[in-house]
Amino acid sequence: MPNFRSNRSRNTTPSNPIAGCSTIREARIAASQLLKAAGLESPEYTADVLLCHALGCDRLSLLLNGNQPIAVAARRRLHRLLQRRLQREPLQYLVRQTDFYTLRLHIRRGVFIPRPETELVVEEALSLLRTVPFPLPLRILDIGTGSGCIALALASSLPEAHVVGIDISVAALRLARENARRLGLRNVSFSHVDILRQLPPAYPFHLVVSNPPYIPASALPQLQPEITLYEPHEALTDGADGLSFYRRFADLFPTILVPGGAFVLEIRPESASAITTLFRPLASMLYLQKDYTGTERVLVGILAHSPTTYPPSVH
Repeated sequence: MPNFRSNRSRNTTPSNPIAGCSTIREARIAASQLLKAAGLESPEYTADVLLCHALGCDRLSLLLNGNQPIAVAARRRLHRLLQRRLQREPLQYLVRQTDFYTLRLHIRRGVFIPRPETELVVEEALSLLRTVPFPLPLRILDIGTGSGCIALALASSLPEAHVVGIDISVAALRLARENARRLGLRNVSFSHVDILRQLPPAYPFHLVVSNPPYIPASALPQLQPEITLYEPHEALTDGADGLSFYRRFADLFPTILVPGGAFVLEIRPESASAITTLFRPLASMLYLQKDYTGTERVLVGILAHSPTTYPPSVH
């Protein structure tokens, strides 16, 4: 049961309006007003998420127990969380979790936060695999796995497949393995690889998926403070024009994919034409898929010259 014990002290200061709240409902209102005054988006939703985290309850309990008293300790936790959010720290880092596809993942600072639009990579990969007759066991590579979101979503949806996630970040790999263990997924593994300089383990693969760093270095200052101040820059940008990873992929895919293998890549919409040009000479099929906002978000392709048999894995 969440900690709803009463403490009706009304000692409050302008910098901490939460201190004067006696009930959960009062705390919800005060938190929402504080966030709204700071110009932060979705203040009511954010207030509810932070209050749930402070109380250790779900949102339904929050709504049903609005008249219950709120304990001093919970008020203090909420105040600390609000102060961090007012400093533009992302909500996902504050509550240490995020939802992606059908999964709830742990997340923490130092690891890139999965975006809802990246779920399209998973959806397109699954759609492609329903139409392309790859032999089993299916082998999938996720380049730049981060928290493991894409790799874990595919491993969960395709129990007959083996998914390999690679990343240059040790912190990201540690979190990805933690998420895999917590979800009980045994058909996924993670390796430390710098894909710009190394080959992945156990290639070739039938499918490569990736959401690589694609923001041009010149565009970083235009991003929201939540991104530039808190998320790892190596997961955002290649430090150049945002195309370095795609150039590497275009060189690498004929080696690490089986002939006729497939790839599903998230892209920066502004770079769609340049990225498509890189892969057009390699592909027998190539198309761009739009996300829920109507923006070109994912490039899907199949390598040319598909054979009827596939070579064994090379270790």
